[in-house]
Amino acid sequence: MNPDYHPFLADDDPIKWHTLLPKYIEGDIKYAIALAQKNIDAIAALPLDKLTFENTILALERAGAPLDRGWKCVNHLDATCNCEELRAEHNKMLPLVAEFGANILLNDDLWLRIKTFAETAEAKSLHGVDRKLLDDTIDSFRDSGADLPRNRRERLKAIRIEISQKSQKFAENVLDSRNAWEKYIDDASALDGLPKITVDVLREDAREHGREGFRISLNPSSSAKCMQYLESEALREEIFRASLTVGEKRPYANGKIIADILKLRSETAKILGHKTYADLVLKRRMAKNGAAALAFVESLHGRTAKFFARDIGELETFRAKFFNEKKARLKPWETAYLAEKLRREKFDFDEEELRPYFKLENVISGLFETANALYGIKFEEQSTFFTTDETAAVPEGAIPVWHRDVKYFKAFEGNGEYIGGLYFDIHPRESKHAGGWMSDTKGGYFDGNGIWHHPVATICTNLTPSTENAPSLLSHREVETLFHEFGHTLHHLLGKVKYESMNGANVAWDFVELPSQIMENFCWERVSLDAFARHFETGEPIPEDLFSKMIAAKNHLSGTGMMGQLCFAKLDLELHQKYDNYAGASIENGLGKVLETYRIPLSEHVPTIILSFKHIFGGGYSAGYYSYKWAEVLDADAFNKFKGDGVLSRKVGEEFREKILSKGDSEEADVLYRDFMGRNPDIEPLFVRSGLVD
Repeated sequence: MNPDYHPFLADDDPIKWHTLLPKYIEGDIKYAIALAQKNIDAIAALPLDKLTFENTILALERAGAPLDRGWKCVNHLDATCNCEELRAEHNKMLPLVAEFGANILLNDDLWLRIKTFAETAEAKSLHGVDRKLLDDTIDSFRDSGADLPRNRRERLKAIRIEISQKSQKFAENVLDSRNAWEKYIDDASALDGLPKITVDVLREDAREHGREGFRISLNPSSSAKCMQYLESEALREEIFRASLTVGEKRPYANGKIIADILKLRSETAKILGHKTYADLVLKRRMAKNGAAALAFVESLHGRTAKFFARDIGELETFRAKFFNEKKARLKPWETAYLAEKLRREKFDFDEEELRPYFKLENVISGLFETANALYGIKFEEQSTFFTTDETAAVPEGAIPVWHRDVKYFKAFEGNGEYIGGLYFDIHPRESKHAGGWMSDTKGGYFDGNGIWHHPVATICTNLTPSTENAPSLLSHREVETLFHEFGHTLHHLLGKVKYESMNGANVAWDFVELPSQIMENFCWERVSLDAFARHFETGEPIPEDLFSKMIAAKNHLSGTGMMGQLCFAKLDLELHQKYDNYAGASIENGLGKVLETYRIPLSEHVPTIILSFKHIFGGGYSAGYYSYKWAEVLDADAFNKFKGDGVLSRKVGEEFREKILSKGDSEEADVLYRDFMGRNPDIEPLFVRSGLVD
């Protein structure tokens, strides 16, 4: 193996994914850590009277660039192409990467240079984004314990490494335990009630696994449709009970991992002088502290409670009528099924009727047409190149990809100026984590020579694939998912802050969902839907009567939907704002009591989502899940500005781009929002939009 060959560290544009093999991870990441450490040591050795913004703060900003670039690629492949060899190499390097980051806090000489520079005349004359970078750097060091005694910083280092390893293991357990369960069906009649396209997908899945018949898995793209449509109560119950095993049993048990992570997070907060971990995490977010975030969630709970109770009563009454039984509690495997039956009865609407109008390629075109209408930008598809041969030459003009299904587009301004790139990895597979997300594959920034490096984003989802009988036809909810992740993408691609750490979607986590959630609104407006929602066979737009039913049914059981999200946010904040109530006790039992008024009362006890709640134990939303509702307040309020000017308003779009999307973290989030709206956010539009008003 050539010691000078480091494919993960190459600043290739485009990235040569076929060269990024597991066997190179250890050598590349160790080399990148050594390079970054050399850069850190150089800053820490500067004469105290020779410190400048360039050689201190900017040098620190750029010190770990190769490591950041390489580790992003490793994490991306871990999430999309997970395999035993890759996982082993990733987990071998994970503690070293965590240790490198933690060691920065222990570097007294580096911290001395930063503090010393902050007192210079140059530092005091800084303004705008330069000033914010300096202030954020100082705050990050102080908030991470740079002023603490060394023994306490050493403890923080050990905790950081341990949490990173346990969080990775949590996510692996979720993936592995989901993949460990499968059910094959031989008789198609057992799948009565399922939409035809779902039956076709289950058949294709079985064939891919070398079997005839139909394969049901615990991937939400499979199991959710079964729970919603299957007529067989026995099969729905079996799938439901299987879902309860995710993260529960050995060798994939997450219970102790959760307890350990919560204990370590609480210890971190106390070492850093905060009463709770939520207070530590939220200090520099819009909510400011855990108490404010919890009060926000509980306030929304109070306003939603009566509508939630109304929904439950309506479902229980409908259940009694549907089964011709006395009124009783819902069974856990009945809720989605009966909710669908009730919607059809009330609105004569089946969401599956919309699917023929959402061919994947048309929806992607719709994303781009919406972006063009609002911001004047264009996307052009590029030819892609997939191979497992690392020595293969990339054809001229082709973009290497990590899987044959991945698509790639380039984004341009209306005048032809190149903006950046976008990968799409749309469909589910066992080696890929569930859910949907946007990855900042490459960040936009100016380097030391003043050259702009264009950003590249990746949208990963698990949406309905094509079958032998039909192309990929999406549900309306899947269309919303694509628009949501595309909103994050626009935030990333249209950022114009010169420093990568402050650009694009690198903003406060209770603000980051504003650009994504505001895009979901365009999935409900006739003027935007007509641009892409066309029947895949006839080319006709959604008929007016079907569109009217869709709008009428939009807020079906919306109190239940709102409360479900508030339940997740409450669970998260309970554990991170009130950890002492759960330390050494049964976390599940304690949460069951606290969340009682947030959850649908059922015929039997159902555990919380905690064992598979990857957002807060294997992702970045710990003490921050409330952000979805916080940002929903912002997007419901802000979208009224678009509607007031015709929905697809270039005028409002350009203002949103200039004042929100392009600004990244160059200014405080509440300042950016007020600049766009001219006032503080109003919570009422969220309740009006959700139909939760008297």
